[in-house]
Amino acid sequence: MKDKIIIKESVRGIIEYILKTGSIDDRYMGSTRALEGTIAHQKLQSSNEKAYSNYQKEVKLQQAFEIENVTLIVDGRADGIIIEDSDIYIEEIKSTMKSLVLIDEDYNELHWAQAKFYAYIYAIQNNIELINIRLSYFNIETEEVKSFNKSFSKNDLENFVLSIISEYKKWVILKSNLLTERNESIRKLQFPFESYRKGQKELAVACFNTIKEKAVLFAQAPTGIGKTISTIFPAVKSLGEDRGERIVYLTAKTITRTVAEEAVNRLKNNKLSCRSITVTAKEKICFKDKSSCNPEQCEYAVNYYDKVNDVILSMLKDEDSFTREKIEEYARKEKLCPFELSLDLSLWCDLIICDYNYAFDPRARLKRFFEEDVNKNILLVDEGHNLVDRARNMFSAEIYKERILKSSKLIKGKAPNLYKSLNSINRYLIDIRKEVQESESTSIYKNEEYKDLYKLLRMFLSECDEYLIKATNTEGYDEIRELYFEIRAFISISELYSKEYVTLVEINKNDVKVKLFCVNPSKNLSKIVKGSYSTTIFSATLTPINYYIDLLGGDEKSYRMKLPSPFKKENLKIYGHPLNMRFKQRENNIDNVCNLIYKFKGEEEGNYMVFLPSYLYLNQVYSRYIELFGEENTICQGEVLIETEREEFLNNFKEDTKIIAFCVIGGVFSEGIDLPGRRLIGSVIVGVGFPKISNEGDIIRDYYDEKGFDYAYIYPGINKVMQAAGRVIRTETDKGRILLIDDRYYTLKYRSLLPKEWELTK
Repeated sequence: MKDKIIIKESVRGIIEYILKTGSIDDRYMGSTRALEGTIAHQKLQSSNEKAYSNYQKEVKLQQAFEIENVTLIVDGRADGIIIEDSDIYIEEIKSTMKSLVLIDEDYNELHWAQAKFYAYIYAIQNNIELINIRLSYFNIETEEVKSFNKSFSKNDLENFVLSIISEYKKWVILKSNLLTERNESIRKLQFPFESYRKGQKELAVACFNTIKEKAVLFAQAPTGIGKTISTIFPAVKSLGEDRGERIVYLTAKTITRTVAEEAVNRLKNNKLSCRSITVTAKEKICFKDKSSCNPEQCEYAVNYYDKVNDVILSMLKDEDSFTREKIEEYARKEKLCPFELSLDLSLWCDLIICDYNYAFDPRARLKRFFEEDVNKNILLVDEGHNLVDRARNMFSAEIYKERILKSSKLIKGKAPNLYKSLNSINRYLIDIRKEVQESESTSIYKNEEYKDLYKLLRMFLSECDEYLIKATNTEGYDEIRELYFEIRAFISISELYSKEYVTLVEINKNDVKVKLFCVNPSKNLSKIVKGSYSTTIFSATLTPINYYIDLLGGDEKSYRMKLPSPFKKENLKIYGHPLNMRFKQRENNIDNVCNLIYKFKGEEEGNYMVFLPSYLYLNQVYSRYIELFGEENTICQGEVLIETEREEFLNNFKEDTKIIAFCVIGGVFSEGIDLPGRRLIGSVIVGVGFPKISNEGDIIRDYYDEKGFDYAYIYPGINKVMQAAGRVIRTETDKGRILLIDDRYYTLKYRSLLPKEWELTK
């Protein structure tokens, strides 16, 4: 007899798949809803713990259903279970922005359906004939609660649940067939190359064992090892051994997403059967000039939920690689929102390629993967060095006085209460500005919150709700709506405020910026990093590795590995010149820098990149260089480049040209670009990549105390240097040369941070 296939689904997932209907409408839903919903649950649960002597929160419930040769395991968490005397209540909590006056007990069928499913599981497992459901709505702004109670017999609940399972049957059979086919192909799957490169097998084995142990791995794997296939291949093999349910490959840049797609396609060409998807940002994939996700302004939102399941069924039968182009093709043909289609399709995929923010950013996180069943994810985080700054941005928020003042002028005479609310916020920000001015500075920071400001911002949100409903298509509406979501984001981030945060205030003339700055993102990241089935964070530059473990959610239990370069040491020559390139001496050394660049590129003909520490210094050096040596064969990076301009810039680098390109370190050309062979034979790196001295940098320095200067400036700087240097040698046959101009490279500190195989020649 054929072994039973086990498929796991969430209660919420099944209910929404079967019962959700109608159109997409996000007019009153911002990108902060996931975070706000979690906070709403926690507040009401905390209140219930005090109110009831017998109260349990987040109760895990699970039930198996037999469907042909499949065991469907349905699980979820009941928000709360209240036991009062002989009465048992299964509580479902929903957060809302709507006035509770507008919500009655028939407000949303799906909410009752989810609670009924939980109640059924609890009733049959505890042999209860009659059970109560409490549906509680929590208003995020007012923190008011409105609850509805209903009683159900076990028999009624059973009829309801079995009708849902019956509807879901065809999807279960489809999933089981796809799973069987996938696992059979994985068992036969071989590494897609004849042999492993140096270091490649070690990385693949480490990744596989990390997944096996449900652990976290930080891996520094230099260019040339083949990091992408060395992490995806063992992750796919792990899926076939029933470890995790999906692979989520996270990247920071479009080019690394492309490399991941190519690696997956290589495995598919090697007979792997699986479904993969690339999630493209909403603003990039949207068919409309302006993203307005509601049926009145977008034809792709109309009746979306009535159509999408049939389209997904068709796509799953006909396709296995859901690229941006493929998703757009189906979405146009079927008149569906391409972004929402990609999210719904992703539920059926074994491998998801997407940006960091879909996993980590509380305002953009995919709730279906990173809150409800995060422990089913095998997480692969590419170019992990980029996650430090990205994470700080994700968990920070700011508001500006000028935006408040501008909005109050737009609203004057149209909505008196809203105008009054904005004026109150503006006055409070004026008081904050005075506080900064009295310190005789342009900025201050503190470990305290402006809680009275939060109250005023919440009042604005409450008043704005009514305005957004009534004032559609009026002058200034879009600006107010944008401010509304900015303030909601600010309030949402305020709920995460802890000792890892500071409040930073900066003034610029009359404007005031209040920023909730996440100095240490580790605590917030660790919920995903450690909560996943397994996480591997990798990059060519994770030096020093303890710095990244400290900041990216790791701990002393995290595995770590540092692999040497697979390329011959003699293929890369490292030269240095001990010039003082500290900020105060830079301008005095412009001529010296120009002469060193000219001499270095003259020693061997070919294409070179010069990396300068800032755009200002880049322009100063470039202007002087062409004064001294002429403009022929020189190009200079502009400060703002669109995609086509980047491509044009890189197209200058050919095998037989002698281009010298002036770029900024840490910019678009210092990482993620590939110019193999003689397309790039050398780089000149001026300075030590030091980030610009800033308030945020100084706050990081103060926060980390003895390690502060290293964490704020030295380590981020050396990472930029290593990335820029990594452009030169891309393949085993490449040969190249690097010139480091700065006397700090000769200090013990910097020598310890550079690769051991680098021998600095003067």
